Amino acid sequence: MAPTIQIPAETTLRTLQNVLKRRVDANRILKEREKKVLNGEGYQLLEVDLNNKQFLQPVDTNNTKASVYYIRRKFTRYARKTLDLSDPIRLG
Repeated sequence: MAPTIQIPAETTLRTLQNVLKRRVDANRILKEREKKVLNGEGYQLLEVDLNNKQFLQPVDTNNTKASVYYIRRKFTRYARKTLDLSDPIRLG
């Protein structure tokens, strides 16, 4: 028969207190998350808020437009040289 190991009562008590503390903390966190979860009405209010906000242009829109413009010009020149497309209508 294997020998039995006696665990001190203080160690058992500390372990149980630690488990209880973790469970209480986990339940508290879950309840806080549940408060933040939107229900149907919350989503509708959020939709109305977002629909009423003005759209902000990204900071780099002008750079993007210019970049697209110059890439298109460069491609057009390349296409005319290599493909001999003298008709500007075919290139758009």
